Amino acid sequence: MNDDINLIDLIEKDIIAFDGVSRFPGFSLSENIQKAIGMDIQNPGIKISEDDGALTINCEIIVFFGVNIPQLCYDIQSKVKRDIEEKTDFTVKAVNIRVEGLDKKEKN
Repeated sequence: MNDDINLIDLIEKDIIAFDGVSRFPGFSLSENIQKAIGMDIQNPGIKISEDDGALTINCEIIVFFGVNIPQLCYDIQSKVKRDIEEKTDFTVKAVNIRVEGLDKKEKN
C-alpha cells in the first residue's frame, strides 16, 4: 500500500475532529515535540492492513470522561469509512475503535 501516510493523516484528522476524542495514545515525548513543530511522523494509534483490496483500520484513542463511548465509536467508524471510500479507490472492510483510556476535560 503506497499511500499509508496519506491515509493515516486523513484518518487522524477525521478522528481528532470529534469533540469527545482527547488524543491518541502511544506518542513518546520526542514524538509529541516532533509533531508540534510540524514534522511528519506516523501515528502509533492507527494501523492499516489490506486484504484483497479491502482495508481494515484499527484505531486506539483516548476519550473525554462522560462521552457516550458507543455512539462516539459508531460516529468515528462511519466518518472514517465514508471519507476513505470517497477520497480513495479503497474499500473499507472494517474500522475498529479501541478506547484505551479516559481524560478529564479541562474547564475553560
